[in-house]
Amino acid sequence: MTSALVIGGGGGIGAAVAQRLAAEHAVVVGYRDRRDRAEAVAASIGAGAVVCGADVRHEDGVAEAFDAAEKLGPIHTVVHCAGAWDFTRVTDLTEASLDDDYATNLRSALLTLAAAGRRVVDGGRVILVSSAAAYLAPGRQVSYAAMKAGLEAGSRAAAKELGKRGITVNVVRPGATDTQRLRDSTAEKAIEAMSSMPALRRLGTPDDIADVVAFLASDQARWVTGAVVDATGGLW
Repeated sequence: MTSALVIGGGGGIGAAVAQRLAAEHAVVVGYRDRRDRAEAVAASIGAGAVVCGADVRHEDGVAEAFDAAEKLGPIHTVVHCAGAWDFTRVTDLTEASLDDDYATNLRSALLTLAAAGRRVVDGGRVILVSSAAAYLAPGRQVSYAAMKAGLEAGSRAAAKELGKRGITVNVVRPGATDTQRLRDSTAEKAIEAMSSMPALRRLGTPDDIADVVAFLASDQARWVTGAVVDATGGLW
């Protein structure tokens, strides 16, 4: 049986992705800090799912996560869902905050792409989760928007390199998604405003995004690579 590695699989979008991919693969639910959440996701899947605590901001952590996946079988699918955001004003950005944002949102993604290029089987799938911030560029998200835009550009370049092995590399770009992280970090009035902005007039759900990821991981998406798939409910 092939394996799938879901980096950031313990909560929100990552949890929904891990549960969807378990229909086709043994799944590693990756996490950095919240083992309890990752274990709950693995328990919801049952046999064929394991957890792996690894800090993918660093090469050793990425290697540890890929090692865990290879123990379950040849790696077919890798999904990078790790990330974090805040609402720092541009005038408050510092070298330290930028370095932290880079490590979390961009370096971890590029290191994942590098490892996937070495360790995913021919014909495999690599999918990275971006954000509508990459093109909407909302105020107070200068650094986050820049990092996600970099993730998208890096993914397109990687798709050109890995295509000769039949490996597709794609990005899913969610808008505001109704996760616990969003609820914990955003005022209720702001959430209400976000709900009214998409053409479909609601927040996204983790399952909305997981459905798109599952498609890109499937054979039906074999002719799709280097794409950035908008999954925002119509947010321009």
